[in-house]
Amino acid sequence: MIRINNKAGSLAPEILSVDGVTEAEKHKKEFNNGAIQFTFANSIYGHKTVKEALIKLQNYKCCFCESKIGHISFGDVEHFRPKGGWVQNEEAINQPGYYWLAYHWDNLFLSCELCNQRHKKNYFPIINEGQRALNHTFSIDDEYPFFIHPVFDDPEDYIEFNDSEPSAVNDSDRGKITIKKLALDREELNEHRKKTLNLIIDIYELAKGYPDTNPTVKNKAKNKIAKYHSAAYQDSTEYASMLRCFFRKNPIDF
Repeated sequence: MIRINNKAGSLAPEILSVDGVTEAEKHKKEFNNGAIQFTFANSIYGHKTVKEALIKLQNYKCCFCESKIGHISFGDVEHFRPKGGWVQNEEAINQPGYYWLAYHWDNLFLSCELCNQRHKKNYFPIINEGQRALNHTFSIDDEYPFFIHPVFDDPEDYIEFNDSEPSAVNDSDRGKITIKKLALDREELNEHRKKTLNLIIDIYELAKGYPDTNPTVKNKAKNKIAKYHSAAYQDSTEYASMLRCFFRKNPIDF
């Protein structure tokens, strides 16, 4: 995960700020009348303008695993706080969910189908369970989610990499639970990241291994690895957080 810096303060697509606000108010009235289940309008939160905006902001990368989505699927519009119901651990789903945030721009992200549908699902564990926002009369500001928020948190403060495998920085609970519940350490994902990393490692070691007695060739090799270093700090790069972690541990100081 990396922080999605350019979403903070960005304007919500018009359909969310108009139709979405109207629909959210309707759900609030339904709750006040006793409802705990709602019919959500996918045509609003999943509207093409919403998805296109998220694709642009996230460079068509999954907000959780950082895989490029476009070449294999269309991706999902993911609700960070689940709209229909929530699960703290492994219990049955609790309702209502965060129905009033179903169309809220800060709650919507682009996710790959595996992260969203197979792993995250309705999980939304929080640290202070007694302060969960159980309906729209509560403030979500009183919650402290275990899941790392892709905008309001910096994921690199909580998740680092050993080779291609993620681990929690300083064994933090937020890092561990985010990795576990989203399966960011799933085998197939680790293998895909490893293919990317192995290329970088080979070039890095080749450049580092060139003797100083051949400065022309050594500089060419250093320039090559420097390009990968620069790419790692571009948010559009697939698995940028893993690559940044590699270069922090392996600086180009030779």
